[in-house]
Amino acid sequence: MGLVLLLAALGLARGLAALVERGSPPERLHQFSEGTERLVNFLDALPGIAQRDDAVIVFGSSIIQHGFSPETFEQHVGAPVTAYNVGFPGVDPETQSLLARRVASTFEPTGHKALLALVEFTPFQATLARGRAVNFRELSAIKKALLADPLALARIARRSPEEASHLAALRLLGGSSPKVMKSLLEDQFLDRQQPDWWPVPESLDAVLLERRDWVTRIHEGRMAAEHRQLPEWDPVHRGEVRWIFDGTREDYLAWARLRSTPEALKPDLEWRIETSDILELRFDEEQVRYFIEAVRALASVSRETRVVLAPRNPAWNQPTPGGRARLAAVLALIEKETGAKVLDLAESPEFTAEDFIDVTHLNESSGRPKFSRRLAEAVAEQWGRGVAKDAAP
Repeated sequence: MGLVLLLAALGLARGLAALVERGSPPERLHQFSEGTERLVNFLDALPGIAQRDDAVIVFGSSIIQHGFSPETFEQHVGAPVTAYNVGFPGVDPETQSLLARRVASTFEPTGHKALLALVEFTPFQATLARGRAVNFRELSAIKKALLADPLALARIARRSPEEASHLAALRLLGGSSPKVMKSLLEDQFLDRQQPDWWPVPESLDAVLLERRDWVTRIHEGRMAAEHRQLPEWDPVHRGEVRWIFDGTREDYLAWARLRSTPEALKPDLEWRIETSDILELRFDEEQVRYFIEAVRALASVSRETRVVLAPRNPAWNQPTPGGRARLAAVLALIEKETGAKVLDLAESPEFTAEDFIDVTHLNESSGRPKFSRRLAEAVAEQWGRGVAKDAAP
């Protein structure tokens, strides 16, 4: 009887989650689930990628998700390659290590190896503060629940039985969580006409509504331009999410300008300091070790591997001297433990604040093509040895 009640409760919870998700606009669902659907779409496409010998896997966080264009990279790298945007939001290095192992285990039985793995390191994702941030922990946990095999769950259980139990519950919920459902329900309520007593200043409410209108028009324009239903990780564009088309350009630029004003970026920086220690960068040694595991896993199925530091917003993301020293020590450790050279583009002078949509992420209009081209050039500069020598025309 107890098992029957448990299964009934589980079915009810999954049904409620599905109902809430169906009632949410796609852009809201993607925002609050922070890449869960994108991860599922990528895992579906992974077996096909693992059959290729010309794959360049560009692996990382939302910095890569929003900042890397496979098409632009291919145009500038100077060799016949097929690049993939394997960047995901809402992850920590432990989640990345699980995903990297999944990539490796998919490649291994095929006998193929990726031509090149570029593994982006997001320093503030590996900090002690990030590990304490409840929202980020939950978003990472959803993806860990989808990726963890029994051995990984056993390892987590030895460290924290409560965390392992939580991951098992999230897996049973099918890739959702109570926190995501709560956020979606609140968003659906707040998206409607508010009663007079609702404490939202009229001016702020107007700005929020304007932003939402832009996002809706951009999403609708994207669907119209592509003439199809778009998965969050799109095999056609190899993981790149495109928002700029002829019919969406002006709306995107207006939305980007609103997101990147000093009034918007100041609280964004304060939030990043509070939740991720973005300037002092006091690292969690365990998370750094997990990132090293991720690099090693990808290196095992790649002919050559590099660790990448993406450009920083020069106006808003400048670590303190102590933060820079700690970062240098961690990068030296990663290079020593993995044998992968670091492509450090963090201080590339060609990037300005106008290339970013917020404190950390590149915009699509100028930042993404510039970074993709610069990354291709950095790879091409190292040709003459290893995979680059074999790949060069």
